[in-house]
Amino acid sequence: MALSLPTLRTEVPDPRPPGAPGAVWDAFARQAAWKNWALVLLFGLLLLSLLVNARLASRPPEFVVVENPGGKTTYVRRGVATDALLKFLADKTKPPEIAVVRFTRDFVQLAFAINSSTIDASWPQALSMMTDPMRERVNKQTAATKLLDTYRAAQLRSDLAIEDILLIEETPTLLHVKTALSRRKGPLLGGGPFTTDRLAVDLVEAIVPASPEHPDGLAVAEWQIQELPADAPAAPKKETGHAP
Repeated sequence: MALSLPTLRTEVPDPRPPGAPGAVWDAFARQAAWKNWALVLLFGLLLLSLLVNARLASRPPEFVVVENPGGKTTYVRRGVATDALLKFLADKTKPPEIAVVRFTRDFVQLAFAINSSTIDASWPQALSMMTDPMRERVNKQTAATKLLDTYRAAQLRSDLAIEDILLIEETPTLLHVKTALSRRKGPLLGGGPFTTDRLAVDLVEAIVPASPEHPDGLAVAEWQIQELPADAPAAPKKETGHAP
């Protein structure tokens, strides 16, 4: 005769505290489940935001900033920022030839038209038209040779004539300008003998941002001074890098 064994059941303990209302406990349980899902959703959105930001950061910019040697900037779409366009913008924004001629003329007039009565005003103006390294070097040279004291004591005046100004070579940041000068020097008060000399001056002019100090967007970065014969522009007799 077969015997049927009773089914073994395990009593699941009630998680609710003793005496807790069933409906209230169930509401707490459902709220806890929703909080878990909300946290999962928030973490998912955070991960998606990080992926989107990483993708955007890796993309090249839609516009590029093109800066010319004068410091001016232009926004250009990346798709059309070709080498030809960049060269066109650089050529368009560089100092015009009339500015180069005006700057060169003003500089040589201040630096080479020596006048004992005005040198204290004209020489600092000439220095202000140089780059900082050039100005510092020329200041040291003039101080070592006592150039200003010599010209003050000489009581000289100079009449300067600019024979020619030529733009020899140019790069995006530098210009090579050559000028020929003729000077007639004599006593400050007149009545004495006059002498004439001729100079060939090579200037390296740096293209700088236009400012009240450099309204033409140029500054002298280097110079080379050569003494020429008085009769014809033959080979130079003397070469110096110092002030005249």
